[in-house]
Amino acid sequence: MRPPEFSRILIVKLSALGDVAHALPVLDYLKKAAPRARIDWAVDRRFSGLLEGNGALFRVLPLDLRRLKREWTTGSARKEAAEAVRELRQGRYDVAFDIQGNAKSGVVTRLSGARLRFGFDRHGVREAPNLLFTNRKVALRPEDQHITRKLLRVVSAPFGGDFDLSSLRAEIHTTEAQERRAAEVVQDAFPDSTPLLVVHPGTTWQTKRMDPGFWAEAVGILKRRFRRMGVFISWGSEEERREAEEIRQIAGPWVKPLPKLSLGDLAAVYRKCGFLMAPDTGPLHVAAAAGAKTVSVFRVTDGNRNAPYGTGHRFIQAPMPCTACLRKRCAQDAECRRSIAPGAAADAMAGLIGRAG
Repeated sequence: MRPPEFSRILIVKLSALGDVAHALPVLDYLKKAAPRARIDWAVDRRFSGLLEGNGALFRVLPLDLRRLKREWTTGSARKEAAEAVRELRQGRYDVAFDIQGNAKSGVVTRLSGARLRFGFDRHGVREAPNLLFTNRKVALRPEDQHITRKLLRVVSAPFGGDFDLSSLRAEIHTTEAQERRAAEVVQDAFPDSTPLLVVHPGTTWQTKRMDPGFWAEAVGILKRRFRRMGVFISWGSEEERREAEEIRQIAGPWVKPLPKLSLGDLAAVYRKCGFLMAPDTGPLHVAAAAGAKTVSVFRVTDGNRNAPYGTGHRFIQAPMPCTACLRKRCAQDAECRRSIAPGAAADAMAGLIGRAG
């Protein structure tokens, strides 16, 4: 059967940071499957920086969903919502792909006016109300264990349903100014260091985190193996900045917290350094999409599903019988943290550095 010739396509993947990064190979797939199509992406405004400047996109449609929900009773919020709907409808989309699978993304998909609205079936959807807003339900296959495979299964459905994830690229565009900023940050901190590693310890779930001492010991092991290594710590919130300082105090002055950076600047630093260690957190997936090699630590989430995909990435799963439990609070949290040795993370990163060298 001849594949459809779509001219206007909408991707709906609103959040969160890591999830949007996971979805980037979808763009590469669509540009190959529908090379003449104009592709737009509806995304939460907080994460639109990950998509801005991407040459595969015609428009990025940033939506301030948090504020609209919080201030819905105000006239300004309703006016903004109406304008957002008008902007969506201006796309005159042939097809929309809802690869979020919750109620919010379903509403956005329906309001787009697209005649064909592809999404997950009842077994793959995250929130059941989403099923009300799509009219083409796509079933996942047993081999779709990784999250990016799940997203591609939906997007590939009208084109025959086949894809090769290993041949698809994730791209984060960074400007010349952001690349210069990254080069200045690295040069000021570590003018003669190699290799360069970034650690991002912060994450939103307490049960995903590792103790500051874990990261300090892991980078200490690496420093003994790679004497000229420079180590940055990236952070976002004030709490994460304090954690970065604590890691530096434990490890020593050769570990340096990064300055406060925009999302684009941070992606450029990750690309410049080339190596990152982190738990399951948004910046892990940003770094992978920017081209850095990564080692990640997984406890309550499943690395087989969520870890960066490809030969340049390694993950370590907590060897607990209840691993990947998805609990945000757990009485065994401390035991779970202790189940992963800093040396395991260091060994995995040393392997990647050795291969790169």
